[in-house]
Amino acid sequence: MKEPILQAVIDDFAEGGRMVGRALDGWTRELGELGQDPARTRQCLVAAIVVPLATTMALLLRAESVWWAAISGYMTIMATGAASVRKGLLRLTGTIGGAALGFVMARWLPYDHFALCLFLAGVTMLGVIAMQVSPHGLAWLFGAITAILVLLEGLNNPLQVPYIAFYRVFEVAIGVAASAIVANLLMHWHADPPPIAPGWRHLLGPQWPAVLHGMRAAIAVIVVLEVWIWMDLPQVTEMAITIAVVMSAPVIGDGSLGTRHAVAERSLHRFLGCLLGGIAALFCLSLSVTSFPWWLAMIAGAVWIGMHVQMGKHGVGYLGTQSAFVFIVTMIQGPAPPTSILPGIDRFVGIAGGLAILLVVSLMLWPSETDQPAPGKQ
Repeated sequence: MKEPILQAVIDDFAEGGRMVGRALDGWTRELGELGQDPARTRQCLVAAIVVPLATTMALLLRAESVWWAAISGYMTIMATGAASVRKGLLRLTGTIGGAALGFVMARWLPYDHFALCLFLAGVTMLGVIAMQVSPHGLAWLFGAITAILVLLEGLNNPLQVPYIAFYRVFEVAIGVAASAIVANLLMHWHADPPPIAPGWRHLLGPQWPAVLHGMRAAIAVIVVLEVWIWMDLPQVTEMAITIAVVMSAPVIGDGSLGTRHAVAERSLHRFLGCLLGGIAALFCLSLSVTSFPWWLAMIAGAVWIGMHVQMGKHGVGYLGTQSAFVFIVTMIQGPAPPTSILPGIDRFVGIAGGLAILLVVSLMLWPSETDQPAPGKQ
């Protein structure tokens, strides 16, 4: 009995090694194609302008979390100006709703740990499911993320919650504005119809994979919270960032149940992207660059590469998204170019830990193909 189990473990590790090899090979191929596709290059140029612009605007307007404005700008860039504006408005609308929800719930939840965990799990599950089934899924997801950020960042001092809620909305508005301005100056306006979503019906049938994905994300968020408390880690903000990264991870695109192999590959790509972006950011931090223009130039270069890989054709787009996300979060620490590498290490370790938990939870809770609902019983 032990030999088949041992062999299965060996086979899993071997397949993991092959997946890492394929991912790194895809990453290398993408880098070799830099500048070859004019449309792709234009979108990379937009990203490389939007993120430094959002960062500069946030600094000038004295935003609290400058990195959140930069991330908001990057994550709303689409292939056309109209699509970028639509995505930005969805993100801003969800942020406003989430900030309001977090503000209301902060009157009770910081004082009741069990209720806080239930709320975090429920909101996470709702946001992740909505992202897959609702035509306005992005608004739902960022409503959930914002509510969680407001609550967790206000745990130590609930009286600061109104201030925190305001600045989360303010920072997203800065990023969305920067994205809308640059995208509409440098890209075509061509308005494509919004994507068709399956809707909320049949969650216990054809949409059951979305429910499973929401459950896994909810469990991962609670595990991250409990691990943070158990290890007595002091930076609640870093925990909130980690949870936001876990929830923002790309979801299943085709709506199918998939296999453990597919889930492992998606999760592994997110984790590898985190490592690649984090290592690049820590290297840049080690250079101790204090010049503002050079700091922005490093961010722009990394964002260009991240967007290029994200838009690529070699199946490693998650690596580009995650690497750009983590690079921005690690490099942008406050109201000026960072003077120490230590805060960047703390953030990188926290995010990598959160994604590792997501990987483990995904593999443990992913059902076998025999658990897929039968065609006649959906």
